[in-house]
Amino acid sequence: MAALESLGVVISTDILIIGGGIGGLVTAVKAKEENPDADVLIVEKQTAGWAGKATKIGGILAFLGPDNNGDKFLDFQVRSSGFYLNDQDLLSKYIKSSYGAIEDFDKWGTKLARTPDGKLLAFPNNFAPELSMTFIDIDLMLPIRAKARQMGIKFLDKIHVVDLLKRTNKVIGAAGFDIVTGKFYIFRAKATVLANGSCGYKVRRFWVAGTGDGIAAAYRAGAEMRNAEYGNLYGHTVYQDTDGGMVGHQFLFNSKGENLAQKYLPNEGPTGVFLPVPLAVGMEKEIAEGRGPITFAPPPVKGGGYPKMGLPKLNDWSQRMAEKEVKYGLPPGTKREIAIPLHGETSCIKVDDEMRTSLKGLWAIGDTSYAGSAVAGAVCSPPGITPGSGIMFAVISAAWAGSSAARYVKDIPKNGLDYSEIKNLKEAIFAPMRSGKAFLPGDAINALQEVTAPIKYNLRRGKERLDEALSVIEKLKEILPVLQAKDLHYLSKCHEVKSMVLCAELTFRSALMREESRGAHFREDFPARDDKKWLKWIIIQQQDSKMKLSTQPIPVDKYKIKPV
Repeated sequence: MAALESLGVVISTDILIIGGGIGGLVTAVKAKEENPDADVLIVEKQTAGWAGKATKIGGILAFLGPDNNGDKFLDFQVRSSGFYLNDQDLLSKYIKSSYGAIEDFDKWGTKLARTPDGKLLAFPNNFAPELSMTFIDIDLMLPIRAKARQMGIKFLDKIHVVDLLKRTNKVIGAAGFDIVTGKFYIFRAKATVLANGSCGYKVRRFWVAGTGDGIAAAYRAGAEMRNAEYGNLYGHTVYQDTDGGMVGHQFLFNSKGENLAQKYLPNEGPTGVFLPVPLAVGMEKEIAEGRGPITFAPPPVKGGGYPKMGLPKLNDWSQRMAEKEVKYGLPPGTKREIAIPLHGETSCIKVDDEMRTSLKGLWAIGDTSYAGSAVAGAVCSPPGITPGSGIMFAVISAAWAGSSAARYVKDIPKNGLDYSEIKNLKEAIFAPMRSGKAFLPGDAINALQEVTAPIKYNLRRGKERLDEALSVIEKLKEILPVLQAKDLHYLSKCHEVKSMVLCAELTFRSALMREESRGAHFREDFPARDDKKWLKWIIIQQQDSKMKLSTQPIPVDKYKIKPV
């Protein structure tokens, strides 16, 4: 029998973590704390500690403080944000775990905001009742990476993991390639954790890393998906001229000087930092009816930057940005046209209360499984509608998965790998390098963005437009086998395109099936919420190479908060 080593580099480990952002790092640390004897390896497409969709990660953390009322927040999250699609048991577990994550940050050596007397600076969260907020300094991943290295955790950078290896219903490793050298890598693992993020279709520059690689690999391996229709985040308005900023929606005006929040959200209440669907649809209507452009005109604000809170990097960055705005920016009070870009955030791998997927030996954390966890219900990633919960969900879900995977690997043997299967997989992975066609990944990305980015397809949904988008996706699927890679970086992009096309199909087919409007999912042809027919999760799974959709009733009878 031919040796696997003849195909590429073979690496064995107990726990394989795919993704070296904040979630992957915390997964590794928690796994080592649970099982110090476990061999833990982080494999990252770029550079661990500088990876993920927010590579200079820092900013706001949202948590339930010791004096906050968890029941009140839970009630708000389910009724006013998740609209009863939440897994209320897991949401409750998440909230109860949030303050422990704050304590972990402190233990790992990251810098949290402090009062002059050294106490944690915590202030009320205006976006969700009963949550508290604090600040954390930029580069918070670096001390955690240092901690991981001290614990003996291993790292491999510049490896694009493409597919999972499986035996029957059990994941036993993964395969991919080095984007610099082209070496083929075969990973044998007792437990595999997907920590490589959501899908954002490369629309936004600062979320360009989210291409759904882990989601696509899990789907192809046969894992169940859930809540894929909630992969359509239009998170916040930005300045059209710079594609920058996170403009608050409370001060948006049409050309007649009308405040659009007051016009389309007359009974607003807490709506979060993200753009509410009625306002987004209303803004599109304003433009169509000739009352554009939409501009941002907030009241004057004195001063700039964050106050000094013992966060030197964040304060320095904020101060420098404020100074550049004064020196190079537009005069105060200038009206600037805004835009509504897609963030996407498809994050639909279905997981349980320990972040285990439907496949044995496979976990999925953070933005690979945000929607699939059903923690936040009918709302896109990150959890809930409040800033600071993206980092928190990443580290909390990582803690659950790391400990769970570490316990799992204690008593099971390593699995054998099939030479023929891996040989065929290697040929498929490198096929774009041999393609004689001229269909480049950039052309595919442009075509995909034409139906994923516009509001008319992915937010103001309707059967006719969803069918139109799916027809484009089907045409793209026909030509994906002949994508051409001019070099190894293009090869990586070819596989990213394949992942993004699959994530788009998951999102649109799920959106087509849900014939109602709920949370971030708005159907123009079914504008009302329909609890009688659609108090259900939509489940997607590959069966016989086909995408099969089914539904799973929400177990509201066992939950504390029930629809009214």
